[in-house]
Amino acid sequence: MTHIERVRVALAGGRPDRVPRGEFALEPGLVAALVRREKAGTAAGAGDLSSSWRTDAAFPGHTTRRNPGASFQSEIAARELLGMDLLAVTPAAPVAEQGSDSYQDAWGCRYTNRGKLKVFLAPAIPDIGAAAGYTLPDPASFDLQAIRRWREETDFFVLAFVDGPFQGTGRLFDFTEFLLAAAAREGVIKELAAAVADFNLELARLCRQAGAHGIIIGDDIAYDRGTYIRPDLWRELFLPLLRCQVEGLKEMDLPVLYHSDGNLQAVLPDLAGLPLDGLQGLEPAAGMDIGAVKREYGEKLCLMGNFDLDLLVTGNPDTITAAVHSLLDVAAPGGGYIFSTACGILHASLPPENVLALYRAVDEYGRYQ
Repeated sequence: MTHIERVRVALAGGRPDRVPRGEFALEPGLVAALVRREKAGTAAGAGDLSSSWRTDAAFPGHTTRRNPGASFQSEIAARELLGMDLLAVTPAAPVAEQGSDSYQDAWGCRYTNRGKLKVFLAPAIPDIGAAAGYTLPDPASFDLQAIRRWREETDFFVLAFVDGPFQGTGRLFDFTEFLLAAAAREGVIKELAAAVADFNLELARLCRQAGAHGIIIGDDIAYDRGTYIRPDLWRELFLPLLRCQVEGLKEMDLPVLYHSDGNLQAVLPDLAGLPLDGLQGLEPAAGMDIGAVKREYGEKLCLMGNFDLDLLVTGNPDTITAAVHSLLDVAAPGGGYIFSTACGILHASLPPENVLALYRAVDEYGRYQ
């Protein structure tokens, strides 16, 4: 099977030739470390670190066309080394205003750079009173070249990230003020959230035209103890808009995953009632038991994630391998599962030997009997 075929089968609830796997993003520092290790191993006579993985059915037909661009090619190499099938690309928002020490993005949020850190300075909407006059950016102004390049030059399954109505509205405010306004049922919040859902539906349409195979709706509605606002309030203000957004994406014939960190137990029935193809995240530190979720919703949703990123920091290859085995024992049977960490992002600070151990263990245990 190709990467694309493998992911599509899993998203449809089926059982591909092996468990699909991948992370949405790899930070450049980790990419560089993985590529250096591979080159060093080859130079020392140890051979390609991924050579044992590429002798099986996971890689036939891989037709990556390599063009100039060192960082792009390095990320391809790192993803191939780990045997990944997919990635996700966030449409690049243009910079609306550039100052000497700060800049304003297309949304109107102001940031500054301190070394390698992007530091938030001010929200797009300073207070609830200013929300009625706010205008969303033009979706056509967003840069989709990265989606085109991954689609045209590789054979990975390419997901495009767009916001959901909760996250997309909350990003415009000081988050505490947003939560208080939602709790007070300020009418402007629902109006703005409706505009955000429409905006992201149009942005997703453009992502599809650029070559995205599927969409992931990023909509962090929860923390480790539950949803940020009461579940009944979320159902009232945001769930109908989320349904419209998902239904619009399905009309475009796109598979759709939903991502949120945190504990989603109270709203899982609501999410399962949407025409979603999958649910990504399932954060174990927030009490998300993937075995229980699969038993209850595995016939409806493809599940993706659930590996605890913290274990990549604190663990070692042996503990990581054991954790992968335990996860796949409950998540993989029957299909309808895609392996990833819960957050879907591998940071530059992670020990590369642990990342390699993680994906070697997935390759070993992610085989159907």
